[in-house]
Parts: sequence; C-alpha cells; structure tokens
Amino acid sequence: MITLLHGDEEFTRSEALRALRQRVLADPGLGDLNLAVIEGAVDLNTLRHHTDAIPFLGGVRLVIVHGWLEQLARDLGRGSAAAKETAQALAAYLPTMPESTHLVFVENTLIRDNHPVMQAIAALAEEGKAEVHRFTVPGKARERREFVLRWLRDRARSMEMEVDPQAATTLADTLGHNLRLLNQELEKLRAYTGPGGFITPEDVERLVPYTREASVFEMIAAIGERNPRRAVHLLQRALAGGQHPLQILALLARQYRIYIGLKELAEQGTPHEEMAAALRIPPWTIRRDLRVARRMSWDFLERVMERLLETDVRIKQGEIDPVLALQLLVLGLSMSRGQ
Repeated sequence: MITLLHGDEEFTRSEALRALRQRVLADPGLGDLNLAVIEGAVDLNTLRHHTDAIPFLGGVRLVIVHGWLEQLARDLGRGSAAAKETAQALAAYLPTMPESTHLVFVENTLIRDNHPVMQAIAALAEEGKAEVHRFTVPGKARERREFVLRWLRDRARSMEMEVDPQAATTLADTLGHNLRLLNQELEKLRAYTGPGGFITPEDVERLVPYTREASVFEMIAAIGERNPRRAVHLLQRALAGGQHPLQILALLARQYRIYIGLKELAEQGTPHEEMAAALRIPPWTIRRDLRVARRMSWDFLERVMERLLETDVRIKQGEIDPVLALQLLVLGLSMSRGQ
C-alpha cells in the first residue's frame, strides 16, 4: 500500500499520519523495529534499501518519507534533468514494491496531478493499492471561516463538549485557521469545564490569552476608522475584563510596531511567509494586519509611537491616572488626522 498525505494544513495531516502509524504498526511489542522515517530529498537506492527490506517477525514494514515529492516538484520546475530521471524511476518502481511494505509520502504542499509520481500513485489508487488524502483549508475568507467553525464544533464534540456559537466565533476570529492552536485551546477549555461541559464566551475570554490581543486589535481598528466612541468603548471593555492599563498599553505598542515592520517589509517586496518569520507573528494574521498598516502614513505611525512612549513615561512617573491616560491616548489617536 502507498499513501500520500499532502497539503498545508499541518494539524489534521499530522493526526492522519499518527493514526495510520498506529494502525499499521499495531503490534506494540515490536515497537519501531518495522519503521523507517526519511526526511527530505533521498535517492531511489536509499528508499529501496528500506522498502525492499523484509519486515521483522512478519507483519508490515512502514516507511515514511517527508518532503521528497515537493523537492522533486521544485527541481522539475527548474528544468532539472536529474529530477526528471529520478521522478520517472520512482514512478516506475512503485508498482513493483513488496506487498509487505506500506510507503507513506508526507508533503507540506499539494502535489500537482502532472507530477510523474502523483500519476503513478493515482493509477495505483484505481487498483486499490494506494490512497491520496488532501489537507487544506478553503482559500476564500468566508468559506475558511465556516470551515473553522464547523471544525471547532466537531472537535469539541469529539472531546465530549459543546461550544456556544459565540464562543466558537470568538475562537475562530482570534486564532484564524491555525487548527493546532485551536485544538490546544480546546484542550485547555476541556480541562476547565470537564467532560460533558459547555464552553461559554466568558470561558474563552477568561482562559484564551489571544482574545485579549484580539480586543486590542478591534480597538486599533476603531482608531483607524476614526471612531472615538467605539474605540473608548472597547478600551472600557478591556479594562472591565481585568486587563491592567500598562498591559493594554504594551499590547498597543506591540501591534503598532508590527504595523511598522509590515509596512517596511511590504515596501521591500518581502513575501508574506518571510514577513511572518521576521516579525514572529502567525502567518494567518499577515493579510489582516498588512491591510491596516497600508492605510497608515509614516508620519502618523511616528506620532503614534511618540504618544505611546509619552503615555508610558507619564503613567510610570505617577503624573497621571493610568486609566485616564489610556482614555486620552485612545481619544487622541482616533481623532488624529493623517492616517
């Protein structure tokens, strides 16, 4: 059997690999004696060394190869004759592989249908000798959001919980389509509510720290829209939720530093993936934050950082009440010109 797990949704892909590994290597007494894991590009002789080997004490030998097909795809795209020869040789070998071996290809990107190895796997799938599983989230924002909300409900039920629709919406809007992070927060909420529990919006605000940053982002969005009433309302809500004024100020400063970094990198033509790595922020926030950053002038961002520093100094020196300082800051920024 040959299995291809491909696509950029890492969490469900890794879960599928774990389930497959447990199913194929069902005998715990043998441990990993019938397992081989190969990372990255490899030559066909090395692969055959693992796949042609006889399983220890019978059973099935599991060989997992990470990232080889996508590496071949990149090389093929560059017109590499060596990659073409390797891909064709691999495609020709797969139908001859011993039945006692289960070969798994794990790829971080989708492998196109015109890839020579993909064509060989598709032909074997028609004979029931191969399986292909895609792991992606929808590309359009609305469809992606619906996908995440549906996944949250199903995942919560698999953990013997129910989630309030508003709580699910808050999680989806805050954490985007990062299913691994969403799963971690569901695990935390399950520990809090217990089996059979019901997750409320208040539970999410209390236990999921990212929602605090999301509230600050909403406040910044209101500032950008020059809506002082909403901006101050969101500030009051954050304070009522128990956030310290200096904590809110720090989150504001961090978010505006992200905008400055994104604006600089965008002007340099930096790809989104590299932006996320350079600024150490989740990739799924790039488009959202970049859209806001592009609306702000460099002059406005400079004035914002000066106001943030001034407010921080005045609070720490005891010159002004922290809450009043934040209210004046948010009002001033939301009524400022030149954004």
